[in-house]
Amino acid sequence: MADIAKKHTERLKELKKSVEESREYFRENVQRYEKFMRFVFRSSLDDTEDGNEEATLADRGMPTIEFNILEAYISRLRGEFAKQQPSLMVRAADGVPLSMLDKQFNATLEVVEAHLRAVFFDGSNDMLEYNIYSDLLAGGFSVLKCYTDYINEMSFEQNICIERAFDPTLCVFDPLARTSHKGDGRFCGELHPMTKGEFEDKFGADALKDMKFTRSLSGFDWSFKNEDEEIVLVCDFYEKQCKRETIVKLSNGHAITEKEYEKFLEEWDSRGMIEQPPAIVKKRKTMVEKIMRYRFCESMLLDVIETGYKYLPLVFVDGNSVNLKEGGAHMQMTRPYVYHAMGIQRLKNLAGQSLGNELENTIQHKFIVALESIPADYQSAYQNVQKADTLIYNHFLDTNNPTVILPPPREVVRTPIPPQIAETFRMSDEMTQIILGSYDGAAGQNNGQMSGIAFARSAIQSNNASVPFIVGYIKGLNRVAQIIVDLIPKYYRTPRSLPVLLPDGKREYFEINKKGSLYMDYDANHLQVKVETGVNFAMQKEIALQTIVSLSQSMPTFGQFFGQKGLQTLLDNIDIRGIDDLKEKAVEYEKEQAQMQQMQQQVQMKQMQAQQQQQAMAMQQAQKELQSPTQAQIEIMAIQEKARIDAANLEIKERDSETKFLDVMSKIRNADVQNELKMAEIDAENTRTAVEHTLNVSKHLHETSKENVENGK
Repeated sequence: MADIAKKHTERLKELKKSVEESREYFRENVQRYEKFMRFVFRSSLDDTEDGNEEATLADRGMPTIEFNILEAYISRLRGEFAKQQPSLMVRAADGVPLSMLDKQFNATLEVVEAHLRAVFFDGSNDMLEYNIYSDLLAGGFSVLKCYTDYINEMSFEQNICIERAFDPTLCVFDPLARTSHKGDGRFCGELHPMTKGEFEDKFGADALKDMKFTRSLSGFDWSFKNEDEEIVLVCDFYEKQCKRETIVKLSNGHAITEKEYEKFLEEWDSRGMIEQPPAIVKKRKTMVEKIMRYRFCESMLLDVIETGYKYLPLVFVDGNSVNLKEGGAHMQMTRPYVYHAMGIQRLKNLAGQSLGNELENTIQHKFIVALESIPADYQSAYQNVQKADTLIYNHFLDTNNPTVILPPPREVVRTPIPPQIAETFRMSDEMTQIILGSYDGAAGQNNGQMSGIAFARSAIQSNNASVPFIVGYIKGLNRVAQIIVDLIPKYYRTPRSLPVLLPDGKREYFEINKKGSLYMDYDANHLQVKVETGVNFAMQKEIALQTIVSLSQSMPTFGQFFGQKGLQTLLDNIDIRGIDDLKEKAVEYEKEQAQMQQMQQQVQMKQMQAQQQQQAMAMQQAQKELQSPTQAQIEIMAIQEKARIDAANLEIKERDSETKFLDVMSKIRNADVQNELKMAEIDAENTRTAVEHTLNVSKHLHETSKENVENGK
């Protein structure tokens, strides 16, 4: 083994004391866990304070029989719980800058959520949730362990795993822890029992020195002898160690330590980036926690390492505990589901044992008869009463001396079993149901007036009493999910495929830390995870299915909507063989329906477009028809044109007639004018002639006068 610093080795006594005090603080709860696990799953004839119950019954001569009725109630709840699958949701933490909520961040949320689902519900975890829930119901508490391990012996990559602690009673937690998962405590630890040979092979013979291998009457033993085998306890002790750091908030919204910021600046400068690095906006002091793991035994500190955990890796899963104040100190009392039913179980056993004792000691004798009264030849008739015969007895002791009269044989009356025993035996079942809160909701009602749905709803009421234990289990899962979210960016650094479980139950692998893929380098403080119960009880599924059917029948619109959008929800509420295959086919069916719907929409669009084109063409045709008349319109137009022509012809004729009339009239008028002109010409000629004649006369006269003048006549 490597040398361990002195500052650690000197703490061995302190570490052992912490473990021993934690064991002492939780001792009653551990004893109660072991007691009820034996009482429920092994035998209800448990050891009592007065001694062994079986030995006591044997001493009293009573039958050592038992009537375990508690395991059936626990098995019923476990069977219903096995059909559950809690729902996971990973979202951005409060206060995350809006600038960070980009597409890559949302993809990171989806991948982390799917990977958490694959870790929780992996088939290789040996039905983890079922085993944890069984511990809660029968023992009152359990412990989950979160750790990292190599994928295989030849791998350098690690997986994040969770498992149930091998023995929850061998785990220790800080008595000052107050949260249900005890993650706020200063430390936690797990004890591993090893044989002396195994321990020596792993840690060497030097670590065995100073070990006593004896059992003390009280307290806690680091090494002891179990019959002929020597056992050594090795403790993996996880302790929180805090140191003060200065954190800074940068202008880009990220918060880192001051030392990390200095390294960031050096890297920024070494890369020769010319951009201005994010500046410091705020600065403050805080406490940063780290987890140290100490491995030690009774005599030696075996190993010390600083883990990569931010939270304590052991998670306490509380069932339905209460905090009690005893002697001025607060104590946590863990209680299994059947804690208050132990008394009624013992009462049922006692009633059944008394009833068995009565049956076992029932008198088999049929007759009481004096020995002298039985004739020698008729003894077999008294001994074999099942064989038909005649019972004969001697009435006198001596037939010759009839003075001594013998008592006649008489029947033995069987003493009835006290009715209180059988009544108590039957009543204990009803009382158990009342104590556990697992009664039949239909009891005391007129079953003839109840429908099948009423029976189903009454049967589901028994689940409500187990809700506190489911809540405790969910609280534990929430803490484990928080631890895994913190570990993913620390251990998933290399390119690899990450197993994921999709909400529809399909398993796939997602590549991370590779160029072109998603990088798991997120800040765990920016993510918040929440685990909730899944409504997957078989009876609840049946009721949900009946509700869907009734609503679909009463509301066709709802049925049509559910048929189109709610197929996955419908299949989630159906429990039949091959349902997983149906869910996968339903996804394909929905895709096909979506494609068909898309094709139909495309066809409808084409039809609408064709119809619109037809309408446009019709409008164009109509316009053309207006511009280019049809045959009927042509005929009409021809008729109209003919009418117009006829009208025009008529008008022309009328005009021609009128023209002719006018022509005639003109001719008439012209003739008159000609006549008048001729008359005028005649008149004018006559006048001209007259004038000329007059002029000639005048000229003649003038010339005559002139000649006379000239002549002086």
